Amino acid sequence: MGRSVTLSPEQQSGCASFKALVRAFGGQEAAAGETGVRQQKISDMGLSNVAEFPTLDLIDTLEDRTVGLPGWPHVTNWLCHRRGGVFVPLPHGEDDADGMMVTVAELAGELGDVSRAISDAVCASGDGGRDVTAAEAAAALAELDGLDRTSAQLRLKLMSKMKGEPK
Repeated sequence: MGRSVTLSPEQQSGCASFKALVRAFGGQEAAAGETGVRQQKISDMGLSNVAEFPTLDLIDTLEDRTVGLPGWPHVTNWLCHRRGGVFVPLPHGEDDADGMMVTVAELAGELGDVSRAISDAVCASGDGGRDVTAAEAAAALAELDGLDRTSAQLRLKLMSKMKGEPK
């Protein structure tokens, strides 16, 4: 392990996102075996008191192999949040009406998740009573991120239908 240091809260959060990525991949041993990076170094990169950070190639390799798992893409999401945004994956495949209907259904589900998070937050029996706590606000914002991603996918699909037509 490298020398113990005090990392900023943002750096600590980044380490936590990398640690979550490694966990999603299957753990430190699996990540080391796949990437050739020593297990101890991978461990250090996830610690909040060690100034050891993963390379972009390492992050890309692990995120590429964890697509679809909860929290994906862990480090990319962290970077987007640091910049005030959200990660929006581009839609794949053909943009036919059926694809749009699936996206609309996903959008409705995401809106339901947001509504549930807000309802839970303002419920009198919630953690803060009727006052929304920081944790409840964070949970609702995370659900809004999902709604934003799905909305952006639908927007791209619809905009692709307008290419070449007068606006």
